[in-house]
Amino acid sequence: MQTISIKKLGKARLIEKLREKNAGGFLKCIQCGSCTSSCIVNVVDETFNPRMIIGSITRFGRLLSQDPWLCSACLKCVERCPQRVDPFSIMVALRLINYGDYGRLPNRVVEIIRQIKKTGFAFPINEEVREKRRILGLPEFEISEQGLNEIREILSEVEI
Repeated sequence: MQTISIKKLGKARLIEKLREKNAGGFLKCIQCGSCTSSCIVNVVDETFNPRMIIGSITRFGRLLSQDPWLCSACLKCVERCPQRVDPFSIMVALRLINYGDYGRLPNRVVEIIRQIKKTGFAFPINEEVREKRRILGLPEFEISEQGLNEIREILSEVEI
């Protein structure tokens, strides 16, 4: 596995930074996998594994090829953890540490923000998506001009 971002802080420094960012109880993690088994992102992308993220931090003091930006913030991991670890706060702290160290968002996050500013949706609504929605009996995606302008106003604060 390849180490990504989180400059070579060393285990003690990374743990200290996580504590500064209020990452919740990661040292209490017993590696049971409840977080990963309840993770909605892991269902569609097996490479995203909250248990491995926490384990690589507590054991090795580094983030192995896992991307905390993939976390969808559903909080199922927090609800289901028997040790009351807060994997979501760990993902947020890792994002903050990365952002603070490098001063910019990952390219894919910038692309998503641009897409939202342009259309109001995080991902392009192509014909394949429209067809799946028709098959499922779901309505067409719609956003009013007023709604789109409100989204753009909110995102105007984001520097990209």
